[in-house]
This record gives sequence, structure tokens and C-alpha cells, in this order.
Amino acid sequence: MAAEAINKAVEFVVSKRGTCNLMLTGGNTAERLYLHWSSTSTLQMDKIRFSFGDERCVAPDHPESNYALVMRTLPGIPFITRMEAENEDRAMAAKAYARSIPATIDILLLGMGEDGHIASLFPNDPVLNSEQIGVEPITGPKPPYQRLTITPGVIRSARFIFVLATGAGKGKTMDKALQSETDFLSLPIRLASRGAWLLDNDAGDQIRSEFKNNSDLQNFLRERW
Repeated sequence: MAAEAINKAVEFVVSKRGTCNLMLTGGNTAERLYLHWSSTSTLQMDKIRFSFGDERCVAPDHPESNYALVMRTLPGIPFITRMEAENEDRAMAAKAYARSIPATIDILLLGMGEDGHIASLFPNDPVLNSEQIGVEPITGPKPPYQRLTITPGVIRSARFIFVLATGAGKGKTMDKALQSETDFLSLPIRLASRGAWLLDNDAGDQIRSEFKNNSDLQNFLRERW
């Protein structure tokens, strides 16, 4: 299960560092994960510092807000840093958030769209060329258009990456991404190629056998730390 894999990574980081910086994502798949955490109480919430990889520029109680999603599904979490994306000065809000998160994220959760976007890094967006480790305002191709997103540098520097994806359409995109790991401009998901891709059966069935990774999770943790 996706939750079990992520939980083991969190436990591993906490055992090494005492706390864990966990960067959250939005979307339906993430919502199911957060509801599972809420109902099972399997995470040491007091040891985790939550943040966000992207946010739509809407009010924090807006239905499209990632923060609202987390507050609805994981109520009462003690340590969470919100992206104030509703700020009219988006550039200032991005810089402020970049200062509030650690230089290296312990565990980064990412969803993916069928176009291959992760966080709010959409295909061919100029931010994909950024060499900074930080947060940038972007204008996406679908509403809500105005967003804040982490840069590729945050993804590259994360200790552990977990990509959550469901459905045959996303599985086909991932299979295409695995054919070449260099062209992240057309498929930003390639920025997360070293991560663990947690797929449902429909998505996994689209990945050709030569690309499937059967590594033991404990080996993954030891090798990536």
C-alpha cells in the first residue's frame, strides 16, 4: 500500500533526525491517503513538519485550495506551514514561503496529471529552467490559473520522493516518461524519476515490464539516505 511505504519512510527519517519534513500534494489520490492517515492514526504527527509543494492562488477555505483539502482530511495536525497564495503580491508570497521551508525536504509527495505535470510545474513552463531551490509564481493552463509552486531544485534535492498516480491515462504518461529521463520540459514527471512511483493496478498495467522496479523498500531507504 502507498500509505505503508510512505509511513516506513517517515519512521526511518524520524529515527535518524528526530523530526521529518514532509511536503504534501493535492488531488484525489492524496485525499484518500490523508483520510487513511486520519482514520488509522499511523503517523507520529507531533514529529512531522508539514508543508506544501504548490498551491492555487485562492482563499485558504476555497474548494480548490490544497490547504483546505488537508484541513478537511487531516484536522488538528500540529505543525503545518501554509502557502499564502491568496496574497496579491504573488512574488513576495513565493519568496516568503521559500524562506519558511528547509533547504532539503525529507519526504516529498507528488501527484501527477495526465499531461505529466507535478506540483504546479506544467510542460514547457519557464520555471522548469530555474536553477534555484525555491518557490515561484506561475500561470497554469487550467483554472485556477494563478499558482505558487516549488522549483525543480526542490524536487532534485529531496531525500525521498513518492509519486501518487491512479488510472490508465496517467500510467501511459509514466510509461512514456520512463523511455527517456532527460526531457523534463515536455514531461516534468521525469524530474521525479528517481522516486518511488506508487500506482494503482490500472496505472501499473501500462508500465512495460522492463521499467518496473521490484526493489525491496528497505534497500530503497538505505540507498537513498
